[in-house]
Amino acid sequence: METAFFVQSPPGRDLKCRDITQVARLDLRKEAGTLRTLLLVLWLLIPAMLFAQNPNEEDTSSDIAAQSSGGPLSMSFKNRPSLRIGEFANVDLKTKWYFDFRGFHPGIWNPPGVVAPLPSTPPTFLLTRARVELKGKITKYFDYAIERDMRRTLGQDHEYHPWKDNYGNLTLNRWLQFKVGKIKMPFGMEEIGSEERLDYAIKSPVSDNLTPGHERGAVLHGSLLKGNRLDYEAGVFRFDGENSDIHGVPTGQRTYAARFIGEPLRYVKLLPKTIRHTYFGLAMTEGRMFEGLNGVKGSTFSGLTYFGHVYVNGNRTRIGTETAWSEGPFSIKGEYVRMSEERKREGIRGEDLPDKISRGWYVSGAWMALGKMKSKGKAPKRPLLPGLGFGAVELQARYDVLAFFSAPGPGLPSRSPRAPVILPNNERTWTVGPTWYLNRFMKIQINGQRQRLTDIEKKAVLGINLFYTGIIRLQLDM
Repeated sequence: METAFFVQSPPGRDLKCRDITQVARLDLRKEAGTLRTLLLVLWLLIPAMLFAQNPNEEDTSSDIAAQSSGGPLSMSFKNRPSLRIGEFANVDLKTKWYFDFRGFHPGIWNPPGVVAPLPSTPPTFLLTRARVELKGKITKYFDYAIERDMRRTLGQDHEYHPWKDNYGNLTLNRWLQFKVGKIKMPFGMEEIGSEERLDYAIKSPVSDNLTPGHERGAVLHGSLLKGNRLDYEAGVFRFDGENSDIHGVPTGQRTYAARFIGEPLRYVKLLPKTIRHTYFGLAMTEGRMFEGLNGVKGSTFSGLTYFGHVYVNGNRTRIGTETAWSEGPFSIKGEYVRMSEERKREGIRGEDLPDKISRGWYVSGAWMALGKMKSKGKAPKRPLLPGLGFGAVELQARYDVLAFFSAPGPGLPSRSPRAPVILPNNERTWTVGPTWYLNRFMKIQINGQRQRLTDIEKKAVLGINLFYTGIIRLQLDM
């Protein structure tokens, strides 16, 4: 029998007033946090626009003229603060600020960083990046990076792992380098690419769900051919990567990873030049998982789960391929990822179950419809305002397919986490929108996304299998 207790307010004392006061204080804190963030946006926009007026922003020789002091120590403020110690070392300060305005349909989400979230009304404004990075070199043989996300300091939602790229890299020669620290595991073209150069504000569901992400480890890497025409990376990592964590807890043990990328058709002279410059990549990871309900799940961009964790025991193996091509204002790229998770002795009677399979791919196309980018692809040739330029506008579209199922086995398909045959579920996603490059520091991305689930019973939201997302992002990288 359950007993309910009710507290009655004594005469002359109203508990509701106290509750209203607490709610008002919370609202004031939220409003103060939003106001601080908006003031931060305005404060960052001023130097971004001023620095953008340097017409020779890619001419590194002008750094010398921008130094504020001579001697062994000198400061440069050309594009960002940089401390130089003669010809021996340098330290550069970089920051990343991503300000998102979002909308979801249906209008609910599971907040990130919450252990047992209940669907709630999503905020319209979200600070998704607030990172500070120190990066530099010590002689020509050693470079380093220290990067941390500061969203918790600003009172925003924070990640379980605020430390990002934190490593030291020793260069012995072109084909042999050694990197150790916390880095991105060498798997996934979109995942390991530089964040400030991503084509979309919304990452591919394939990258979000199937790639490992950051992890502590050591990597041997280098370029086997001149001009980075054949690069390799091979390393060992403490766990399986942060993307497969469950509420910040690793699901995989020591993991090995390797990746080869390059332009293998470069030397086939019979092919047209545009085809010979096509980029290809192959990658693989393998490691043991912690036994338990640790299978990788599937969720929408709003954090709603449509394929839950299953019981696993054994190895987790990823195999991925990637390709990219560009010619003039057009570019095409794509990835394919297959991940298998063993389920040894995870049956009801302790028998081995068929492997759980997660498989996904995407194809993305882009067209630089207005303006041109500089040779390094980081800034428009005619930035906004200086010289009455407009920047550059790129139109993009991407199609993703992500599926969860099991290898063939006995019995009928079921949604049970111990089912011999897992009932499949998958999502098919369209993402479209333009990117406006204002200058080398700023860009605005507008993305619309449509996600469709196939399992008519197991939905992230009962009775709904279509999910829509709209996002406008102001991105500052300085």
